[in-house]
Amino acid sequence: MTTQGLLSGKTVWIVFAAYFLFLIAIARYTTWKEKRDAGKVDLQGGRFKWPVMVMTYIASCMSVWVFFAGPGAYYRYGLGYFFSEMCIYSMFPIICYFTMTKVWLVNQQKHFTTPADFFFCRYKSKALTVIIDMVYIICAVPFISAVLVAGGRAAEVATGGAVSSQTFTLICGIIMTVFVMLGGVKSTALADAVQGWFFILALWAIIFVTLKIVFNGSIIEAFQTVRVQTPDWFSYPGPIGICTYPSRVSYPLACAFGYTLLLPQVFVRSGYYSAGLKDQRQMAFLAPFLQIIVWGGTMLIGLVALAAMPNLTSSETELVIPYMCNIIAGTHGLLAQILMIVFLIGVLAVGLSTANALLMVMSSIIYKDLLVGIGHCRFKASETSVIRVVILLFGTVTVAVSLMHWEYVYNLMIFADSLVESLFPALVFGIYCKWATRKAAITSISVGAIIICLTFFVWDLGYVWYGTIGLATAFVLMYVVSKLTKDDPKDSEDFYEALDSGHRRFMRIKAKIK
Repeated sequence: MTTQGLLSGKTVWIVFAAYFLFLIAIARYTTWKEKRDAGKVDLQGGRFKWPVMVMTYIASCMSVWVFFAGPGAYYRYGLGYFFSEMCIYSMFPIICYFTMTKVWLVNQQKHFTTPADFFFCRYKSKALTVIIDMVYIICAVPFISAVLVAGGRAAEVATGGAVSSQTFTLICGIIMTVFVMLGGVKSTALADAVQGWFFILALWAIIFVTLKIVFNGSIIEAFQTVRVQTPDWFSYPGPIGICTYPSRVSYPLACAFGYTLLLPQVFVRSGYYSAGLKDQRQMAFLAPFLQIIVWGGTMLIGLVALAAMPNLTSSETELVIPYMCNIIAGTHGLLAQILMIVFLIGVLAVGLSTANALLMVMSSIIYKDLLVGIGHCRFKASETSVIRVVILLFGTVTVAVSLMHWEYVYNLMIFADSLVESLFPALVFGIYCKWATRKAAITSISVGAIIICLTFFVWDLGYVWYGTIGLATAFVLMYVVSKLTKDDPKDSEDFYEALDSGHRRFMRIKAKIK
């Protein structure tokens, strides 16, 4: 299916320029405010009250699932996929309480910067730090690339090819890199707070307008149309058989442990950035409700698109929103153009929120963990200047990868979500088991990550089992190797003292760790 150019190339570039100026204004404001208040600029650190905390968490999670991969996945996989997704949010507050709240309590004493800082504090292993950072680099490059690819596709379909996808992808990458270099953590969080509300409103505006024009405002009519045309959409395993029994378990696990907790930009937000325990708890409580609102809207877009255009190929399903704008253009030309602009800005807002957050935390990982912590590098330039150079170099790599040909945005992102599942056993055992050892953590994460890669690229089971085989293997190895090896208890004393101090200070209880 082809799209007509509802927007001119000039219009797209004007929209993009306005968006760029918005980002630069936020970056300059946050650096100015920080210099005024603290006397210096800290690109890596930040503490946020819950209104900003919740929205920066949501925006850093959502990426381009909302306007590309999500609607396409619901179109292809059916209602069962939506129910699998909803399992995540019932689990999130519980998982967050027993894991990320503990991370936050320790961080109040230790003031971590990167995700690996937490693991190093517990296990005292530089080898483990390197392994964790390699896992994060492997997952971050395709994730950021997926975001940039989506921005390029959005511009290309909006203009009917007048703006090249690769050109727009390149410019998006440059803007992302410049913004993070200038503003750092605080600017990305502030931008997320604004952009998060915008993309949620944009998503539902597209739903309401499409329903009104295509199905006279009747969601029931859309459901009945799909029920007649594609009855498998309402049943397991879905229209193309993807929602099998293994995937019904594996997909929620990939999202619950990887997508909502362990992606690097999400880990630091859910574990480090909350200004207080109240803000931490509000994030755990409110985030699921906002995510349900977002994914409910995304599911409805997939449903309405399937009712209106039942014969799209798999690669076309990620473009259902611009295709529906084309349908609307037949009777409401100006409205279709406005919707396409909203779609374009929404893609940029939600996508670059994730990309900016990821690029920021990855630059901290490369600088603090690898160059300074492992490599013992010393630089004549200031820390801020060196971090900006690291941001520039890593941003360049991700832009180069994004310029390669990728058929699905979904494929890049679900692999990243699954890969970081390998970290979960080391996180849980590290918090609750004093007898867990560094050798177990190294073995667990290494073997788990390798098996997840094999699941996707050798066994071709990635979209059935996701990261579950690797996760189960990592849990078994974490337990077995910990029982076969032993660490000096003094190595983890400061970790458990910090955890116990956090419990006493913020929760008025003593930590019970065996």
